[in-house]
Amino acid sequence: MKTIKLPKNVNRYWVEEVGMNILNTKSALSLDFAEVGDFDSAGAAFFKLASNKNNMELLNLSAEVSKHTKLSGKQEKTFVPAKKTNIFEKTGDSVINGFNELCKALVVLVEMVYWGTFGLLKKQDFRKGVLGEQMYVLGYGALGITVVLTFLIGVAIAAQSAIQLKQFGADVFLVMLVVMGMVRELGPLMTAIILAGRTGSATTAEIATMKVQEEIDALKTMGLNEIQFIVVPKFWALSITMPLLSVLATIAGIFGGLCVAYFYSGLSVEIIADNVRQSIIVKDFVISLIKSLVFAWLILWIGAYYGFSVRGGAEEVGKATTKSVVTAIFVIVITDALFSFIY
Repeated sequence: MKTIKLPKNVNRYWVEEVGMNILNTKSALSLDFAEVGDFDSAGAAFFKLASNKNNMELLNLSAEVSKHTKLSGKQEKTFVPAKKTNIFEKTGDSVINGFNELCKALVVLVEMVYWGTFGLLKKQDFRKGVLGEQMYVLGYGALGITVVLTFLIGVAIAAQSAIQLKQFGADVFLVMLVVMGMVRELGPLMTAIILAGRTGSATTAEIATMKVQEEIDALKTMGLNEIQFIVVPKFWALSITMPLLSVLATIAGIFGGLCVAYFYSGLSVEIIADNVRQSIIVKDFVISLIKSLVFAWLILWIGAYYGFSVRGGAEEVGKATTKSVVTAIFVIVITDALFSFIY
């Protein structure tokens, strides 16, 4: 007979996702109540239904659970040791769980893209003016920190490069190095990393809080699509503002590098201007805009996925926000590396 250990908190989310599958099983099971400490009305109903099934045996049933649920089923006070799993079982479980999570994430991505494009032709489940509001919050709100940080990064990179180039008398190549580096890589990459920590975390926290407070369920009850109501305005706001922020960040980084070239390396304005004209390539600029657009979609996708996946209370909101930022930065760096092999 298989023994299933019930979690510490048997709430509605657990009953919907796990408990109902347990009740529907036809094989003989033993339910271990040893760790159960908190439960809601859905949990109490689950206990009652489980006690009425002939194929289920209740183990380690506490007095607290018996008192509030009035169970009088099969009870044992014997301790059932947990089954030991080997490395192959753990690896298999991890692979299966990872595949399931990937499928859920892809569902969020497909819905986000569909309701943000073709779905708009069917219905628009969001209030008027929300696009401009999101552009102000997600785009304009991040302008200051993005420009300042990329300017300082441009200064730091140019200063370190100038020290090395001066040893070989190649100061004239400093401008070209800074311009090409900021346009091709650092401009869109640093903007994406900054927005992953700012916008990605805010998106996850907002959606997760709505999930915990059952506001998502309220939207469904009113017949509104939660993806279109919450995510689609952010989707278009980031699609518009992210490339613009990337351009401004690139300009700020280049300006920081040019300040070092002028004041530290002593290059003339004419030489700097001539090198800037030679270094700016239209192809690099277009690819930089494409990268920034892809990064924006990745940030929103990951933030929305972790937000909708939250189960539990305020503690789970914080954990989901942390996971969102870490995953977004990781995926952005990998995507940027893949872009490096394309062109």
